Amino acid sequence: MRHVTLSLKDKVVKLRDFDKTYKALRKHLDAMPVGYPATLSGVERRLLKALFTIEEARLAQYLDWRFETADAIFSKAGSSLDLSREAVDNLLSSMEKKGAIYAKNGDGEWKYALHPLLIGMFEMQIDTLTPAMYLDLREYVTKIFGIEYMTTAIPQMRVVPVNKSITPEHNIATYDEIRRIIETTDQEMCISDCICRKAHGFLGDPCKVTDKKEACLGFGDFGAMFTRNGKGRPITKKEALGNLDFFEKEGLIIQPSNEKKPEFICFCCGCCCGIIEMISTFPRPSDFVASNFQAVLNNESCNGCGKCAKRCQMNALEVKNKKAVLNAGKCIGCGLCVTTCKTGSLKLLKKENETVPPDSMEKKYEIIMAGKKGTVGKLMSAARGTFGLKP
Repeated sequence: MRHVTLSLKDKVVKLRDFDKTYKALRKHLDAMPVGYPATLSGVERRLLKALFTIEEARLAQYLDWRFETADAIFSKAGSSLDLSREAVDNLLSSMEKKGAIYAKNGDGEWKYALHPLLIGMFEMQIDTLTPAMYLDLREYVTKIFGIEYMTTAIPQMRVVPVNKSITPEHNIATYDEIRRIIETTDQEMCISDCICRKAHGFLGDPCKVTDKKEACLGFGDFGAMFTRNGKGRPITKKEALGNLDFFEKEGLIIQPSNEKKPEFICFCCGCCCGIIEMISTFPRPSDFVASNFQAVLNNESCNGCGKCAKRCQMNALEVKNKKAVLNAGKCIGCGLCVTTCKTGSLKLLKKENETVPPDSMEKKYEIIMAGKKGTVGKLMSAARGTFGLKP
């Protein structure tokens, strides 16, 4: 009996040591540009345990948000963790294949970096997502991570208008015109299923806007990572442009990553997209997006048909007394309402102060890191947004 008691005690101690490893990884991730705050329930550790083995969790604490070579990571972690170079390589490869970390091959040399949870680790689970993981994610986002995501110095994604809502007088920059981005890219592209729509399917709540599952375009290193690990498939420019036309007709919001040359483009709906869901909880979603356009309404010429209200994914439009009414604070400048307005009562207006996206993903995270708020600052920004004030 005494031997059994000691054995059980040893197991409990070992489990505690394992949990300490995931707590340490959580703390390390929280120091990244987009943090990873703790909760009382520990749901954030459940997510990490689903993404990292205990050995991977130990090694991941030696990775940074900046890309580093395997040699550099081994020099930091090898002796501390008593790992051979081969073991480090194997762990990095394992983490990259399941999307727990980011990897790219530049100049013939592999480099690795940590993902944020969103946009990053979660989206890379398109082929392994389970209902339990998604419910854990929703709990975590609701409890604290939503505040972390919404209060970064600049958003990770931006909203650009659908092509048919753009007029020559807009003098639109390339980074705000998706068609030109696709036509002029010199990078390989891929397309993958939308993980948000897949997740809502688990809940028995299928998308109400489109039946099409493939709705995320990847470019360059990001796209290569999806294709390399079987999470997406290669796509030609012609097919990508065909999809763009289809998504605009379906009424999906265009959200590329917030760089001049985006790493990905998502085609989003209000019923499934987690990002749209988060910003929609605030009275003025327009304060939480990077967008250079705003819809304007000529109420006098409006015939009250209501098509714009049905097409708007943000519920920024409604019909009252046989006339459309626009809530400017809810408008994120996607232009979907403009393309369905037969009377021309709705138009896109370019904002006076243009937001220019960073040159690259690395520069984006540099800006987010430099402007990172403390816990009190994040809570104050979220509280201001809740009351309809500028965050």
